[in-house]
Amino acid sequence: MEKNGDTPVGYETESIYVALVNINLNDPIDASMVQLQDWPKDKVPQGAITTLEELENRRPRATIIQGEPLLEGKLLAQGEVHDPIGNIPPGMRLKTISVDAEKSAAGLLSPGDRVDIQLFVNRNPGAGIPSARTKVILQNIRIFAVDQTVQRAADGGEGRTIAKTVSLVLTPGQANKVALAEQIGELNLIPRSPDDEAVTDDTDMNLADIWGDGDSRNTRAREQGPRPEESRSNGGGLLSGLMQQIQKAAAERPPFVMTILEAEQVREVEFDPITGKPIRDTGADRTVTAPQVPATPASTQTPATPPSLEAAEQEFEKEFGASFPIDFE
Repeated sequence: MEKNGDTPVGYETESIYVALVNINLNDPIDASMVQLQDWPKDKVPQGAITTLEELENRRPRATIIQGEPLLEGKLLAQGEVHDPIGNIPPGMRLKTISVDAEKSAAGLLSPGDRVDIQLFVNRNPGAGIPSARTKVILQNIRIFAVDQTVQRAADGGEGRTIAKTVSLVLTPGQANKVALAEQIGELNLIPRSPDDEAVTDDTDMNLADIWGDGDSRNTRAREQGPRPEESRSNGGGLLSGLMQQIQKAAAERPPFVMTILEAEQVREVEFDPITGKPIRDTGADRTVTAPQVPATPASTQTPATPPSLEAAEQEFEKEFGASFPIDFE
C-alpha cells in the first residue's frame, strides 16, 4: 500500500487526546497535560475525548497513565471533585495518623497497601512502664489514602513529596486502640506483602529481648518463602493441616500390644497405632506345655483323643493367669 507521509493512503484516522504525563486522581486537567494524537479510526476507544472543551474544569476519577487516551468514563463531571469518603466499606472507619518517612517507609506506601502498626513507648516507671518496649498492636491493615502527590518540574520531570499522614481502614474498636496508642507512644507502619495473611504472636519486645539470642538472623531461603514444589509435597492448605493433626495424634497415642499364640510359644508384640505395623517384641518367648495323655499297651492302643476345649482353656489359664479368648482391648 502506498503511503503519503506517515499515513497509509485510504487509511482513516481520528484525532483524540492522550495524556502527556501521569495525571493523578482528582488533579485538575489542563492543556499542558494532554496532546492530540492520530489513531486508526477503528481502534479509537469508545468515549475518547476529541476536543479541549470536553476537558475544561474536569478531573480524573482514577489515575491516568502517560500515553493513555482520555476517556469520558474516567473523568468526573465538570466542576465535580472526587469524594473518597463514599468508598469507605460499611461498618469500617477511617483513622488518619501522622507518619515519619524515615521510620515508616512512607515514601513507598500507596493506597491499597497493607501494613502492621507498631507502637513504641519509652521507659516511664510512673506510668507502669519499667523499660522501653515495642508491640505490634494491629496487623494486616489496609491503607485507604496517603497525602502523597506528584509534582511536575519545569523540565517535565517529576518529583515526589513524602507522605506525612496516612489514612487507615479500621473497625471502630481498632480506631479507638490507635487513638489511645498515639497518646502514649510513637506509631510506625511496617509494610507487608499483599499476599501475606498470616498473623504472628511474636509482637512484643523489650530491652531484654534485644540482648537475647532470639530471631536475630535471616536466610535467603527464609526471605524467598516456600518453594512451589514444597507446597505441593506438603499437600498445601487443608491437607497439610490434616497431616499435622494425624502426626500429633500418633505421637500422643502409645503403641498397642498384642499377644500372639503360636504352636508351642506365646509372644507379645508392639504395633504402631497408626500404620498397624509391628514395632518390636516386648516379652520373651514362653513355651506352652501341652497336657500329657498316658500311653496304653500296643495291643489295646487306640487313637489319642485331643483334650476338650474346656480343658485347653483351663490349661491356658493355669499357665498365663488369663482367660481365653484374649481381650485385646
